Amino acid sequence: MKPDPLHAALLAVYGGVWRLARPLLRRNARLAEGYDQRLAPDGWAEAARLWVQAASGGEAYLAWELLRHLDSEFSVLLTSCTRQGVEVLEKARDWAAAHRPGLRVQVRYFPFDEPGLMRRALDQARPCAVALLETELWPGLLSACAARGVPVAVVNGRMTPRTLAGYLLTPDFWRGLAPARIAAISPDDAQRFGLLFGHDRTSVMPNIKFDRALPETSASGPTGTTGATGSTGLAGTVLRAAAPLVVLGSVREEEEAALLPVVERICRERPDADIAVAPRHMHRVPAWVNALEQAGLPWELRSRRTAPPSGDASAPGTVLVWDVFGELAALYASASAVFVGGSLARLGGQNFLEPLTHGVVPCVGPSRENFAWVGDGLPEAGLLAEVADGDALAEALLQQLRSPLQREVIRHRFEEWMAPRRGGGRMAAEVVLAVAGLR
Repeated sequence: MKPDPLHAALLAVYGGVWRLARPLLRRNARLAEGYDQRLAPDGWAEAARLWVQAASGGEAYLAWELLRHLDSEFSVLLTSCTRQGVEVLEKARDWAAAHRPGLRVQVRYFPFDEPGLMRRALDQARPCAVALLETELWPGLLSACAARGVPVAVVNGRMTPRTLAGYLLTPDFWRGLAPARIAAISPDDAQRFGLLFGHDRTSVMPNIKFDRALPETSASGPTGTTGATGSTGLAGTVLRAAAPLVVLGSVREEEEAALLPVVERICRERPDADIAVAPRHMHRVPAWVNALEQAGLPWELRSRRTAPPSGDASAPGTVLVWDVFGELAALYASASAVFVGGSLARLGGQNFLEPLTHGVVPCVGPSRENFAWVGDGLPEAGLLAEVADGDALAEALLQQLRSPLQREVIRHRFEEWMAPRRGGGRMAAEVVLAVAGLR
């Protein structure tokens, strides 16, 4: 079949832009990491039955979940565009080596999407199928797969109305690159994919992210990798064993001004409580220290604490500024009350499911667009405390301190809420293997 001239011209322009951009890409701090791998040199990868691409850290965890549902004897190439994503995939590889030795996993940086580089990458990897996670549609990779007859599956697919509008500016170009199967996370997403690629290719699947939000008692595999300290909590190690603890988790810069009065009120009304402030970005630690100093509040850096302070639970508490990575899950496991950040300011919110896995109902602000995929029902089930502003947040956290947590009840309720929403990882594996002709 003769290639469409317009399609070929657009692809040639696309490839030319990538080639012209190479000097700039080399100087980019983020892309300089793994730069040589991004050019798919000889020896970039060994042959694999499946190539799974995960853009960054969040998608990499989904790739790990997909990995759990592949056959025990299988070879997989995992790629990501970012250092964080590659690090998560390397942990997935190590998990497979320890728990599924038949799974042969290699991890590489995703090549630049220049069509020539993608043809070279496919020639080395020689996969039976390629799986793309969530929102990734790479013209260079898709065109190379089409030319070599390698089927592509999009799993856990998401597409916003704005993204669809962009694709529909050149619909024939994209339809010429159509994936073989698309499993989307909602009927609306499936409808948008269908409008672009054809409804016969699309279906709906559970979001893989629900597979990762397992209650603590049943966590295993990638779901148990949230923090170096695990999910057993920090009470009696660096926290006072019986003292109440308020956690402000994944706090963003834009909501700091609204949260300082919350900290002041809790310190005033519950001086026996400790407060852990865990900034989303570590460069905000000095700003928190300065704000606490200016407010005359007691504070301490987590990194300076190697044992719990002396004194019983009635002793005065302090504000711990969390300047150590990887302990947020353990903080939630220790908490009496929790706020999950990114939600008081218009930032879309951070992961409010994680505290629920430890039996804690999280308090969140009005901005939760990043987790719209969770859907409705958590507040009605008593599993989410919604607040409008800092004053309401302070009152909600104080109320949680007044009412002791019933962790097992909360875990059980969350488990019941989650049960019908799970199964995305297994379904994604079935879609990918079917597309590859391995089912």
